[in-house]
Amino acid sequence: EIPERIVYARSPRTLPVVLSADEVVHFLEAVPSLKTRTALTTAYAAGLRASETVGLKVGDIDSGRGVILVRHGKGGKDRTVMLSAQLLRILRVYWRLAKPQGLPFPRRDPHR
Repeated sequence: EIPERIVYARSPRTLPVVLSADEVVHFLEAVPSLKTRTALTTAYAAGLRASETVGLKVGDIDSGRGVILVRHGKGGKDRTVMLSAQLLRILRVYWRLAKPQGLPFPRRDPHR
């Protein structure tokens, strides 16, 4: 009975560590896999969650309008995010070398 009335103090939330631009570049350059490096670059540059990144389809990238359509994002909602010229160049190099079909960054387990 007494433990039910005890109010526990919440621990304060700490802010996440934010990497500098140089640290991000060094991190991405250290990733050996072209597919993984491009996926991480896309997620970082467009502000995508991991599930949004692996769920991207080739047709979701609109180079003409400079946007990426994010389908079924947080809360199941669709949204558009900016596609920078620099990210578009990186994606084009990836397409030329990897020639992805359908999903540019498929999951390891397609049933997840």
